[in-house]
Amino acid sequence: MQGLERIGDRRWKTQLAALGASLAVLLGAGLTARAQAQERVRGTVERLTTAPKGEIDGAILDDGTTLHWPPHLEGEFRRAIVVGDEVEATGRQETGKSGEERFEVVRLTNLETNASAANDDRRPPKPPKGPKERGPRRGPGVEDRRITTIKGVVRRLTTAPKGEIDGAILDDGTTLHWPPHLEGPFKDVAVVGDRVEATGSNETGKRGEERFEVVRLTNLKTNAAAGNDAGRAKPPRARPDDVDERLRALEEQVRRIERKLDRLIDER
Repeated sequence: MQGLERIGDRRWKTQLAALGASLAVLLGAGLTARAQAQERVRGTVERLTTAPKGEIDGAILDDGTTLHWPPHLEGEFRRAIVVGDEVEATGRQETGKSGEERFEVVRLTNLETNASAANDDRRPPKPPKGPKERGPRRGPGVEDRRITTIKGVVRRLTTAPKGEIDGAILDDGTTLHWPPHLEGPFKDVAVVGDRVEATGSNETGKRGEERFEVVRLTNLKTNAAAGNDAGRAKPPRARPDDVDERLRALEEQVRRIERKLDRLIDER
């Protein structure tokens, strides 16, 4: 009986060893396939891109390649590169939700400073759910009218459908915007390569794009400035109580005029 048990133990150990060897082969093949699937690109950072909530989530290289990483990794990647640096990215080509081609970055290295950032695809923990706050939701055409001031270097100008200059892209990816009919005063201030200061508010465009609606723009090199009076917050509308009070005052004026007319008629 003991001999049979020893034979059974040997068979069990043999089967475990064979299973372990098979797993090792499969894991090795998977790692090799993943390594082979990754590609490598190089180029100079022309500008940074932003996610809908404003986080820096990628970069455009000088050859037109669009690099992308998860928005929640903004801090790590932002510390590694700036506009104008030559970089090397390891990753893979992907097609985004809107059909756009982009290079999903696994690791990014700054070839000038040797700084690097990695995308390990680990998302930050979600905050605990609490009671929902009811209030206005951000959407196309909805604005955040809190006036703020930002600074940056103008990398390129943007144009409206009819060709008027209606904004600028800063070196941190921020999109400045002003009405197209104000092209004249603004284009003399927003000179490519100059550092500017913009005062205004964040806005969501009709297509869901985030932009900074400019109230005043100043060129910090030349001190030239341009303003957009239409971009200021509108005064509050008159309350119904105010309207009723004005109507009562007008009615009283009409009655006084009628009494004067009656007296004039009696005196004739």
